[in-house]
Amino acid sequence: MFEAEPTQWATLIFGNARLGDPRRTRRLTKMAADMAARADGSVAQAAVDPASIEGAYRFICNEVISPDTIADAGFERTLAIALVRPLVLALQDTTGLSYKHAVREELGEVNSASNKKASAKGRALYAHSTLMLDADNEYVTGLANQYYWHREQKQTGKGHQLQCRERTKKESYKWQRGMETLAGRVNDMSHIIDVCDREADIYEYLAYQQQHQHRFVVRASDNRNVLDDETSTGKLHDVLQALKPVACYQVYVAQRGGRPARTAHVALSYTQLTIKKPQRANAEKTLTLNVVYCQEVDQDRKDPLQWILYTSEQLPDAAAALRIVRFYELRWLRDRPSRL
Repeated sequence: MFEAEPTQWATLIFGNARLGDPRRTRRLTKMAADMAARADGSVAQAAVDPASIEGAYRFICNEVISPDTIADAGFERTLAIALVRPLVLALQDTTGLSYKHAVREELGEVNSASNKKASAKGRALYAHSTLMLDADNEYVTGLANQYYWHREQKQTGKGHQLQCRERTKKESYKWQRGMETLAGRVNDMSHIIDVCDREADIYEYLAYQQQHQHRFVVRASDNRNVLDDETSTGKLHDVLQALKPVACYQVYVAQRGGRPARTAHVALSYTQLTIKKPQRANAEKTLTLNVVYCQEVDQDRKDPLQWILYTSEQLPDAAAALRIVRFYELRWLRDRPSRL
């Protein structure tokens, strides 16, 4: 994962951590280097000798050391590296960390916030991360932000009542919170493109991005109402399916669950559309967005690949549209190398 030598990387990222004692900072960098060299192992497996194991556990159990201070040191250094790159992707995503042992008692009563789903025996701690990636050489820079939460109890009430809750109290606000945090840490967002999956297809979030002139790529989820002209509307999927493809390319689809790996042959088209505000959304009445549409040619498949990507980026030609698709692909490609 790391092109830099682990000790060099750990010193660069965590060497300026302000932990109240330089010995603690040295221990942190050693732990980080050991775990970087053995990223698939536990703390004990990563340590090179018994003294390192004991030192690591003493460090972890030291209540004087703040996890936030450690994280902030890494975030600050990552952003310092990212800010000198011409174009950086901010890849936002959420990961659920499952626990079945005693700690689950501290993680609320449920995994799913939906009242329609049964609770599993285990519990999940959710981590929402912003991973910075150099758009030109496609190397990972590091984490720019990360925060955690757990679902204490199921949400009760009718659907429209839940929808009308204050946005900042909704779990879906995590996408905007991620960008607000990032914007608060850097002076210039003009070379950063936020890249999000379908869960971020929230009208208010798209409006927020436009209002603050942020650059973004967000995969669409809803079949939204599209303004065809000043008086009539159509559906997003119908409008896009009527477009003539302008390019074809191939996407490698990795194996997942019972789905075998395959190479998908995809047709690409692009356009500019104006979508209408949903009834309950609190934002501008319409948003005009550039849209890239990717559709797998093999329509006989039960689950053909289909991506609808909203973007702030200009699309003067097919090459620009293909670049947007590549930015989105980088969200889910695994084993990305890291270079500082």
